[in-house]
Amino acid sequence: MSALEFIRKNSLLVLIVVAGVGLGLLMMDYGDRGNMFVKDYYIQVNGTGYSYPETANLGENGQSYMQSLHSTASSKLRNMFDKNENEELDETEMASLQAWLTQHPEHDAFIQFLGNMYQSWCYGFADDAGVNVAVNRAVIQEQAKELGISPSKEQIDTYLQAMPVFKKADGSFDQELYQRMTGFRNGAANNQQEKAFRSVIADMMVWEAVGNLMTEGLQLQNKSTSDLVDVMNQQMRGKTAWLAKDRLPAPAAATDEEIKAYWEQHKDNYKSEERRIVSVYTLTPGEGSSLEALMATADIIMQDLSQANGKSFDKKLAAAAENPENEVFTYLNAEGKSHVTYELCTLSGAPEALRTQVEHNGETTTLADIAFKEVESAPAVADFEAAKAAGTDDELPTIRQVRGYFPTADGKLAFIRVEAIEQPSVLEFEAAKDAAALDLQAERVANALTDASNKLFEEMNKACDEGGIEAAFAKAAEAGAIVEDFGPVGLGISHKGLPPGLETQALISVPTGKLAPMVTLNGGTRISGVTGRTVETSAQYTAMKSFMHIPAMNAQLRGKVLLDWLHDAYTRYNVRLSEHIKLNNQ
Repeated sequence: MSALEFIRKNSLLVLIVVAGVGLGLLMMDYGDRGNMFVKDYYIQVNGTGYSYPETANLGENGQSYMQSLHSTASSKLRNMFDKNENEELDETEMASLQAWLTQHPEHDAFIQFLGNMYQSWCYGFADDAGVNVAVNRAVIQEQAKELGISPSKEQIDTYLQAMPVFKKADGSFDQELYQRMTGFRNGAANNQQEKAFRSVIADMMVWEAVGNLMTEGLQLQNKSTSDLVDVMNQQMRGKTAWLAKDRLPAPAAATDEEIKAYWEQHKDNYKSEERRIVSVYTLTPGEGSSLEALMATADIIMQDLSQANGKSFDKKLAAAAENPENEVFTYLNAEGKSHVTYELCTLSGAPEALRTQVEHNGETTTLADIAFKEVESAPAVADFEAAKAAGTDDELPTIRQVRGYFPTADGKLAFIRVEAIEQPSVLEFEAAKDAAALDLQAERVANALTDASNKLFEEMNKACDEGGIEAAFAKAAEAGAIVEDFGPVGLGISHKGLPPGLETQALISVPTGKLAPMVTLNGGTRISGVTGRTVETSAQYTAMKSFMHIPAMNAQLRGKVLLDWLHDAYTRYNVRLSEHIKLNNQ
């Protein structure tokens, strides 16, 4: 058995060795983990059950913070060299960035580490990446708890100080960024948010420690890797032909009988719009309070609501309003109601009040968009109406129906609860006739394009074999296609003016002088070919290859080994998922 196989098959022993060779990691209580009955869990890892709120907190927090760290690190690096502040790097600015990175390879290595870690943590059997992140973080925490290698507060502080994302240009710690990520407001820290953020950092440290030991010395063969990097960074030139569908003869219009036959075959495509009943709870800052200060109280309300599984919203708000330790706020509207419930409506026909714009994840959206796009399930309308008639409608929902809190333009906070959902139903033929006629005609146009494209592609390949690639594109021009040159272009680089639908990744395996597989888009078909390719040999490229490209490929290799370890841990820790979790096809 090789050393690598031994390490990968004995990860527990390996981590014990890690603890004994100087990492010096100490025990730390992650907390807030429900030791629930086996029958009552959303996910379960090593016999510990996690409720839906706990899973959402573990997964969504981890996903959000990893994305924020990665995007912030990338944007800070770009902004250092974006002299004209247009959020794009021109050739001169890019050259300066690449030269700087050869002197500071730790920055690119950190971004690579975050990207690979994000992909690994999102891996799993659930269709929801947030659930996979929760499972994987729970696995990491169980491993740390079992072996006593979880980071201490001081070690987390030291790790944060060393992270490139938290370093200013002068090398000092970016305290402002740290406070922004941990919810620091009005001179005070948000303890819950800071705890959640530092828990993610602790898991990152354990993940990195495991990875460093399991993949120590693991790398690709240098000569082969260098050749592969050259292939991936080659510059290609070529020709492309665009056969537009509107240049082809229009198919004959369908008869009513043909439209009805088409509708019969595709009934499920023609349904009524989904309708929902939505309630909005609004918190208004009281005298002496502010919107930002009220957010801390809203955090507490959301936690209490999560513990109550989304029930008794009115009682939770009333108790919070009467608690002197909370920010002063009111939640009664002008009519003395604690909330407003909007009756059955579609997303497109939502009342004006639900079109109120709010801030959500750093972007502006509407309450209606959140209610319709983020809540997946709720009771049927009949069940809600029955509960409402019995006066028990506030006891019917679950936390999965609740979304909040969202700052509004007029300085308030809004919570949303989707009370009921009316599923779409199949439309009768007369109601669906116009839409079916359009779809049938579009299908006929697409079929005509496919036939014409296949014929042209066959003729171009024959011309290419007989007279070369120039002869092939001369044949395309004769058929009415628009022919143009492109390049030079390289993989993974955005080039202005590159024709739509043409991707350099698809050209890498195409021999020079041959055609690539044709690509069909909404407006037509694109047929392309490679006329020439070159490999850069400059000193700058050689430096970039040594300091960035080859290390990045080795990082990806190490990431795959860690992913394999994580997959094995699912069995070792007997990972279980609730029946309510959608699974993917892995």
